[in-house]
Amino acid sequence: MDRRFSHLKGIKWTYLLFSALWLLAGVVLLIWPRFSSEVICIALGILCMLYGIVKLFGYFSRDPYRLAFQFDLALGILCLVLGIVLIFFSHAILSLLPVIVGIYAVVGGVFKLQTAFEAKRFGMGKWWGMLVLSLLTMALGVVLLVWPFSGAMLAIRFMGLAMIMSGVEDLTATAYTVKTKPNGTVIDVDDFWEV
Repeated sequence: MDRRFSHLKGIKWTYLLFSALWLLAGVVLLIWPRFSSEVICIALGILCMLYGIVKLFGYFSRDPYRLAFQFDLALGILCLVLGIVLIFFSHAILSLLPVIVGIYAVVGGVFKLQTAFEAKRFGMGKWWGMLVLSLLTMALGVVLLVWPFSGAMLAIRFMGLAMIMSGVEDLTATAYTVKTKPNGTVIDVDDFWEV
């Protein structure tokens, strides 16, 4: 098997795994919002740092389309910085946590919006799915940024929902746009979930 293909395949599966973990963390916050705020900060910080490292690996992979990972240098650095802030300054930023998740959702959504339009330019038939997911993720991020929540539980639930949308968005973009044969050539991209 081509080493380059094996490397890209490994990055793709790791990326899919961490997207699923991000989604799962959102589900946990949505269903059980009463966790200690400090535990939430530290857990999200660790997940952000690991996700940032995965995004950086994705950016430096040899994906022939360069669609799924094209903005992951910026997003990877953002995740690493957010992770450090969440872990080491959790007491100081608890009230800003919805804003931080909101900023991440908006920024990630904007990048995936561009990915959707570039997928359309490449002739990928289901680009509109990425477009819809990116718009929904951005909308949730904006809600977290501008809506003054009256209770902490509601804010945490909205954070969970934004994380779920962001995870689904990353899963979809990765599964849909990262496709190669062992010789490095592009394979049929119309099969949405073929990995």
